[in-house]
Amino acid sequence: MKTDQELDRLFKQEYRDILSNTIWKNNNGVYEVFGHYRIEPVHPGYRVSCAATDIGVFASTRTALSWCIADKNRAYNTARELLTLDNKVASITHDIATRAAVGDRSQNPGLREIILTKLESKIIQKKLLENQLTKCVNWAKQIQSREFAIEKNNKK
Repeated sequence: MKTDQELDRLFKQEYRDILSNTIWKNNNGVYEVFGHYRIEPVHPGYRVSCAATDIGVFASTRTALSWCIADKNRAYNTARELLTLDNKVASITHDIATRAAVGDRSQNPGLREIILTKLESKIIQKKLLENQLTKCVNWAKQIQSREFAIEKNNKK
């Protein structure tokens, strides 16, 4: 009996230690991240919440997870930048698609040409935003890889 209680206590302690570095998907399709965050698929995108606080909706799980990594590591400026850039990229992507559809439907070749010309600057702006977002995501990957390596070395 005492052995069972001891094993139970050890398991709970070990689980608590690994929970802070665990990312898993539950049966409902919701990602449980680091025992503190939730990434839930919504249309369109992925809603991130921390405890009972709704953080926002991200376009991809990659960016949502990067936000969680930044927040966990107290890189609040990077977390804020991830959310802002992700929202800007989603907005400009929607804007480009809408304007392109208007241009495609237009019967006036002059109007179509004007719309396509204006879209070029939007496309360039979108690419710049995507590059900034990729830099933030890569930073988060690097930080998380470093954390996993430290955790692995500490267990040895």
